[in-house]
Amino acid sequence: MRKLDELDEIITEYEKGRVNRRTFIKKTLGMGLTLSSIYAFLSADKNFVKSAFAQTPPPGKAATFTYCYTTQWMGSWASMYMRQKELWKNYLPAGSKIEWDVQVYGAHIVNTLLAGKAQIGTLGDMPTFVSTTKRDVADLRAVSVNLFSDSGQICSYLLVRSDAPQFKTKEEAIQWLDGKKIGVGGKGSCGDKFVTYLVSKAKIKPEIQYLDPTIVKTNLQAKKIDAAHSWQPHAAQIEHQGYGRLLFTGNLWGAQDGSYNVMRKDFIDSYPEAAKGHLKCEIVGWQIAMKDPYEFVRTIAVELPGFTTKDIWMALYGQNPAHTGSSGPKVTVQMVFDKMVMDSIADGYKFLQSKGAVTVDKPLPGAIYTELIDEVVKEMKIKAPLGPIKVYPPSEFKA
Repeated sequence: MRKLDELDEIITEYEKGRVNRRTFIKKTLGMGLTLSSIYAFLSADKNFVKSAFAQTPPPGKAATFTYCYTTQWMGSWASMYMRQKELWKNYLPAGSKIEWDVQVYGAHIVNTLLAGKAQIGTLGDMPTFVSTTKRDVADLRAVSVNLFSDSGQICSYLLVRSDAPQFKTKEEAIQWLDGKKIGVGGKGSCGDKFVTYLVSKAKIKPEIQYLDPTIVKTNLQAKKIDAAHSWQPHAAQIEHQGYGRLLFTGNLWGAQDGSYNVMRKDFIDSYPEAAKGHLKCEIVGWQIAMKDPYEFVRTIAVELPGFTTKDIWMALYGQNPAHTGSSGPKVTVQMVFDKMVMDSIADGYKFLQSKGAVTVDKPLPGAIYTELIDEVVKEMKIKAPLGPIKVYPPSEFKA
């Protein structure tokens, strides 16, 4: 067991650049590994990335389409990576072109998709579910779950103002929140769902203020509110800038979060190979995120002005303090619709109906369109979910 721990430690040190190649080989040889196994490990990640960029475009009709996303949502980050590296050219039929439309919030992406100004979008769970109920305007389908957190660590964060007391227990924090002003970024949002459940379970009566998400951040800084819901990477940025302090993650309250890819059905029907190619390329982006955190962070940082590389790294890879309810990995590269995801989706539709955001309490037929991602997984010969993204103590961050 000790040798396994030592091996895990030296691998981590090598991956973070703290041990050079020569030292790594020397130490692992001393642990009894063979040269062939050591060189196989050293070449694995490089070979994976090399093979990803050597992929030949698939046959099929070339497509010109618009992909709509917000950079300030972790679910979009693999697509941002494939944009910056132009990786998509290897996975879409030859001659295809992507227009990249950056929006601010999920609701804007929904409207863009409904208007036919975009064909694919990446969204949080609540706007995804709302988008699929607008069949009288356009037929939108949820086609994959790029990220899922069964511990609520994509969108379910509650921060308190920087001068709030240092609470010794969860109960003490709950008592302090009773009657306080809590900022929430929009009714019917993932934050609204999280705070609604928290208030119900904690049996408190705070003053909920529904605000524009950017105003939530500035109001917390100005101490116009006592606590605020946020999502990543905003939660990491708020802490880093000293505007607030993380109090709870959704894990303490049974929250779950998801990020979804939504496509227009007419696009899927007209360009099935391009639709699948987009998902395949995104999967490769997430595989690289799992293998090489610093390469991934540095690549997508160019699309996140105002956020430091540490903000981005902490959002996806940084371990939150145990007292916030965080333990183990924060997110899983999910992709497929398994029972856990489907149960979360069912819960989401019921919540939205209770808020008057939709008129149905479950997805419309075909709204959760599993066929496309199932074909992609089969064609790529991979297992899904791909697995959790490993987290590290904040002290592990390397600029």
